[in-house]
Amino acid sequence: MRRLLLACGLVAASFAGCSSGSGSPPGTVVPIAASEYKFDPSTISVPAGQATFKITNTGTIEHEFELERNGQTVDEVEHIVPGLERDLTVTLAVGQYTFVCALPGHEEQGMTGSLTVH
Repeated sequence: MRRLLLACGLVAASFAGCSSGSGSPPGTVVPIAASEYKFDPSTISVPAGQATFKITNTGTIEHEFELERNGQTVDEVEHIVPGLERDLTVTLAVGQYTFVCALPGHEEQGMTGSLTVH
């Protein structure tokens, strides 16, 4: 009986090690490449809840990633130098958002995108 309890405990421990620890599924992960002067992809759709944007500067100059809704900044990542990947994790409500590179002249040259949260 003792061996059976030990075996059951080991099985339970191995399953526990596979969970995220929070009891809820992980959020959405969205990879985005930032280069001169665009985001790829520039149109994104994600479910409501937690989302992590993995922004990688694939260009040759510094960029930023600023997430906006109704003209207000939701959150941002600055100083994304060439070759660097930065993460931005936010909890999003249903609605329409935009994202831009807020460095002078970048948005005007087309470094912008749209985000739909459903």
